[in-house]
Amino acid sequence: MSSRPLPSASGPRALPPASIALMVLSALLALIAGSVVAASFPRAPAAPFRVLVYSGSALAPQDVVRAGVDAVRELGARNGFGVEASDDPGVFADAELARFHAVVFNNTSAAREEGSGLGGAGRAALRKYIRAGGGWVGLHDASAGARDWDWYEGLVGAVLDRGTPVQTGRIKVLDHAHPSTVALPDLWERTEEWYNWRTNPAGTVHTLAQIRVRDGITGLDEGVDHPWSWCQHYDGGRSWFTAGGHASSSFQEDDFLDHLLGGIEWAAGAKPGDCTGTRTGSFQRTPLTTSGLTDPVDMAVAPDRRVFVAQRTGELKVVDQRTMKVSTALDLAYTPDTAARSDGLIGLALDPGFGENNWLYLLRTDTSGRRLALSRFTADGDTVDPASEKRLLTLPGRRSTSSGHPRSSGSLAFDRAGHLYAATGDVTLPLTSGAPNDLRGAILRITPQDDGGYTVPEGNLFGPGTAGTRPEIYALGMPNPYRATVDPVTGTLLAADNGADGAVGHFRITEAGQAGRPYCTAGATRGAADCAPRVNGARDGAGEGGGGGTSGAVYAYEPGNLYRTKFPEYFAGKWLTYDPAGRRFTTLSFQREDQSFSDPRFGPVESGELQSVNGVFEDMEWNRPTAAVFGPDGALYVIDAGLAGGTGQDGGNEGAGVFRIDHVGDGRLPGAAVTTDRDNGSAPLTVAFTGAGSGLPRDVPVTYAWDFDGDGGTESTDANPSYTYRTEGQFTARLTVTGPEGTTAMAGQEITVGNSRPRVTVHRLPDGGLFRPGDTLAFTVEVTDDEDGDRTPVDCSRVLVRSAVGHPGPLRPLKNSPGCRGSIVTETGDASLPGPHRITVQYTDGGAPDAPELTGSTSLTLRTGFQEAEQFASTGGAHDGAVAGSRAEASAGRSLTEIEAGDWVAFDPVHLGSLRSVTVGATPCGIGGTIEFRAGSPDGPLLGSLPVPGAEGGDEAVSPSTALRSPGGGVRLYVVFTNSAWSSEKPDLFTVDWLRFHGPGAGQAGAR
Repeated sequence: MSSRPLPSASGPRALPPASIALMVLSALLALIAGSVVAASFPRAPAAPFRVLVYSGSALAPQDVVRAGVDAVRELGARNGFGVEASDDPGVFADAELARFHAVVFNNTSAAREEGSGLGGAGRAALRKYIRAGGGWVGLHDASAGARDWDWYEGLVGAVLDRGTPVQTGRIKVLDHAHPSTVALPDLWERTEEWYNWRTNPAGTVHTLAQIRVRDGITGLDEGVDHPWSWCQHYDGGRSWFTAGGHASSSFQEDDFLDHLLGGIEWAAGAKPGDCTGTRTGSFQRTPLTTSGLTDPVDMAVAPDRRVFVAQRTGELKVVDQRTMKVSTALDLAYTPDTAARSDGLIGLALDPGFGENNWLYLLRTDTSGRRLALSRFTADGDTVDPASEKRLLTLPGRRSTSSGHPRSSGSLAFDRAGHLYAATGDVTLPLTSGAPNDLRGAILRITPQDDGGYTVPEGNLFGPGTAGTRPEIYALGMPNPYRATVDPVTGTLLAADNGADGAVGHFRITEAGQAGRPYCTAGATRGAADCAPRVNGARDGAGEGGGGGTSGAVYAYEPGNLYRTKFPEYFAGKWLTYDPAGRRFTTLSFQREDQSFSDPRFGPVESGELQSVNGVFEDMEWNRPTAAVFGPDGALYVIDAGLAGGTGQDGGNEGAGVFRIDHVGDGRLPGAAVTTDRDNGSAPLTVAFTGAGSGLPRDVPVTYAWDFDGDGGTESTDANPSYTYRTEGQFTARLTVTGPEGTTAMAGQEITVGNSRPRVTVHRLPDGGLFRPGDTLAFTVEVTDDEDGDRTPVDCSRVLVRSAVGHPGPLRPLKNSPGCRGSIVTETGDASLPGPHRITVQYTDGGAPDAPELTGSTSLTLRTGFQEAEQFASTGGAHDGAVAGSRAEASAGRSLTEIEAGDWVAFDPVHLGSLRSVTVGATPCGIGGTIEFRAGSPDGPLLGSLPVPGAEGGDEAVSPSTALRSPGGGVRLYVVFTNSAWSSEKPDLFTVDWLRFHGPGAGQAGAR
């Protein structure tokens, strides 16, 4: 059993100017409330502090060892700290180590027990020293020892696997706040023996600098995320490591000495520095609301931390973090028909003076449903008066809702000078568009005025009065800019554009110009200067690493911000991007200044070029992130739009929510969660509440305070209380959870008394049913409303059907089929993608005299008869399940691989109906076996089975079939892989590419 402990909590414009800075990345990149006790750094030692340099059992040449000792001595003499040097392992005793604030392992692998390495007593002393708050510094070969000691591997952060030949490369310095890297250049050219790690430490430590592997360094095998220097809080102490220091000449380099000095000072506790920014688990996600949301697309956070949320369906919601109440501030009251053929509410921005004037700006479809409008409204508390509208701009033209296009979008953003940028894309525009007198497919820049009008600032693309142009245009050529943001410090405009062909471009724009298509396409210059992607001086469409598909925000670190869980300075100036489809977040770092290099392989780089792409929040699971902004508190706020097709019981998207992400470092916020047995009904209404899921890990004690009626009082301190509501209305029940350090978290739940949520049922289409592309899928909707009963007919105009059947992407309102019955005409060809296709139906009742209207909803999933095997819902089995691996010959480029006996994949839900058989596309690349189809579980009722031969008969793809027995309803369908002759010494069984079901399905003609 490993003795390695977890890290401890011991730290806290017309013609495009040549000067336009533009960066385009391909979408097909290689990869991709409360407060908390901040991680407090140990007290700075009284000057001068003392450092031990230990070189015993060093494997490096003696000149390198001596250079290391001399360098640390000189650093101590210049910076006022004491230095002692030793190669005697006897120094590792309690009394000796107690004299030092940090120990430097100088190119030594001295943790080995043999030779002059540390024995058992020395190991125990080092461990005790670290646990008492000591600091450790490791140079280069310090990562080479103690392969039998997991604790030491944890202290170092990683153990050397193998080195490369000495060669020149560059290092990407990611952290410009830590004392060991604050003075280093963005790209640091070095000649080194580069190290591969037995286990990549990325995520378990805070990476300060990475190797730029695409410089052509031979022998590296860690991928683009290859740490070179890092730090961490570990088992009570502080650990800092650099892979530099291979040659004695390193210790003569000013940059390396600065690097080493900062590491020593941090490890000794003499200088502060965050060492958690890139470590997994350093951020905590708090849900602010996870109910009542339908297609949320944009958000903004007010100075008082209220969160405004724009929904494409036309509602502007407000989440008050003080009370956890969620209000509908404005409802544009789109009809189902309007929702089906227009963009809806797509953009939101608060005026820079919102705290005083309460002005907010919306980009949305107007009442005609055929135009896009940019208007200013005035908020009054948590409501917005529609009569306060001041319209600034109206854009002509109806936008496309064709399934061949992605959802059109746009966004709003202010810069520090008060200019408002409006991204007004239109995916119906051809790729050769960019008319200078068309406000669509552009980013506009205007200056709003107090009277509700606007002026055009100097420096836009076309000067005022230029014939055939619109002066509001700042940048042309982006048909679907989703979305734009402004760097709050530099004022640089950043935008992401999603093209109709699926390509994604990221643009960094410092002056007006023609920034997108057709001006910059595939690295070709078409009327613009230098349109090709530039990555570290080289034209490289793939870039380094991977980037998300949507522009997020740029963090402006404010030292005076007292919010204790604000993001650390590491993130200052980094561009946060996210990928709704890939469900991940990344940070993009840019060159801060021009650089040139001595190695002729490396061309010069310019300020503003992409330097690095790195993942973040990789321990958090997302459904479809659609907006991310930093609040005035330094926390990140994120909209997750939920599953592409799901709805919740309350009419909101399944999995949709508004979240706040706090930087907790090595600490932890208490969690708060509220569940109820009911949240609506007639009075009197008794509700059972539970705080299950609240609290802190490891049963750390917390207290509960419940405010059921929203009056600010505390009605209960139980963990699982009940409460009876006797007055009709809508109430926000709030739970406050307090931890032992006074840290708090809150959660809220809306309770409606006097109205019951309508129940919605879809008939004729079974959940999990299969259809054939081109089928017409008819359905009927039944609505039951307890208050209306049988006396009042259901208002079918209030039924909204939204569907993703037969086209890729998120749900879209169903045209020409509003109401209680309708049909979906599925598309043929490539538009009908294999995989799950979702339908949602929702109905909003008329409310009650003293209670608001409520929305009920349901959803179902349909599938095409042809299924890609890798699009399973889950996998598992005796050997951890199958893997979706890349295979060039596969139908979609991927197949199920690493299939061993007992593994399975599941598809859920599946309604076989009267399907009669199934064919499987497989490749006999292993020993072969049997594929079983079972209902409900891996050992559930057998519905059919078929054999797949082994590779001895050839490796040509096969397609065996079997009859299927229907289980009589919807099931979780398990596909189980078996072969009793398999063992761990034998190859895998086979690979599976696809499944095709035969027989009548959900469509008129059935699946085949």
